[in-house]
Amino acid sequence: RQWTHYPEKDAVSPATKSRWFYHAHPPEQREPGEHGHFHLFLPLDDFDGIEPLAEAKPKTEGKTPAKVVHFVALSCNLDGIPTHWFTTNRWVTNEYFMDGNAIIDRLDRFDVTDAPGDPLVNGWLTAAVAVFRNQIADLIRARDVALDGQSLDDRKLEILSSGPLDLEAIA
Repeated sequence: RQWTHYPEKDAVSPATKSRWFYHAHPPEQREPGEHGHFHLFLPLDDFDGIEPLAEAKPKTEGKTPAKVVHFVALSCNLDGIPTHWFTTNRWVTNEYFMDGNAIIDRLDRFDVTDAPGDPLVNGWLTAAVAVFRNQIADLIRARDVALDGQSLDDRKLEILSSGPLDLEAIA
């Protein structure tokens, strides 16, 4: 179902507080051939002592936003095969937006193997981030370059960097 989060509440690791969810946009808002994508987050606590470039904003009066840092999303095609990674502007996921180098320094902390839900998906996402760490780091750097001098709330700037899930790049 469009916009529905899978799982309904983010899959959050009790140990690391890393999290993920999957969702699909309406067909007219998707890349050609895309079914949906996984959004991956590190906990804000991993960034103690580092000031965010922007804070998450409450979507509803009196409701506290999740204390998370989005670092990448992974798109899947209509057959469920992962196709490419991408980064987004702050407004897309309403996150605490951190400097790219601070995120890159903490990519090895992403681990959702003990999150509720399907252990195969949790293990696969954890492994994908580890295996594609260098490519994800490059996309985060490209995100920061694309944002140089731009607004974190500019609705015209949604996808800031993207690249194929490139198995050859890890060899």
